[in-house]
Amino acid sequence: MSRPVPEAAPVIGIVLAVPFALYGFLFGSNHLSTVVVSVALLYGFTAFGIARSPDPTTVFRPDPVLAVGVVSGGIVGLYGVASGEPLFGALVAVVVAAPPALYHARFGEPVNPLSPTATLGVGLVAAGTLLAFGSLSRPIVGGLSGLFVGLAAVDYHRQRGRQLTAGYRTVAVVACLGSGLVAFGLLVVVGRPTAGLAVGVVAVAIGTAFAAEAQGETRWVQ
Repeated sequence: MSRPVPEAAPVIGIVLAVPFALYGFLFGSNHLSTVVVSVALLYGFTAFGIARSPDPTTVFRPDPVLAVGVVSGGIVGLYGVASGEPLFGALVAVVVAAPPALYHARFGEPVNPLSPTATLGVGLVAAGTLLAFGSLSRPIVGGLSGLFVGLAAVDYHRQRGRQLTAGYRTVAVVACLGSGLVAFGLLVVVGRPTAGLAVGVVAVAIGTAFAAEAQGETRWVQ
């Protein structure tokens, strides 16, 4: 009897993503958007294969996956700066780099010199910076960037087996919700309701992720 072959799912993703990317780069003008769609196709099928595989590390080695993701994300971010779209470039770079980093956090050995808590702090500061920068010009793009970075930081912290204590978790949730409400009110008052909505949604989402830590099981990686 034949068995399912989840390893074939990424191949399907490659078959779909590569032609789309080639067409977009050759005939399109918005290359960052092309990267987003191509990566979504590739990562979507790859995630399916990983979820169905009893041991995805036999096919997707965590260290090479992390290296490719970080390098690719860095290249995309630099391209965004060079093309005059730093905020959108940051969003695409996060979309490219965050899933490989979280895969490595789940299945690989630690290589990050920072502790999980320090990484969480850096990630939240980065999310806030992207939100602030985006609120000045492109609130939706800034909001999505901050959302992805913030949720990735929380998930990394959880994957590395570091749950916050109940007290710290409560403080984090209240801080997220409170700051989101205050920022929303201030931005609405100054006539930037879209930016206020973006900041509020991101703050609520990150606060919800903190609250959900209490319900999730963690995997301890020594």
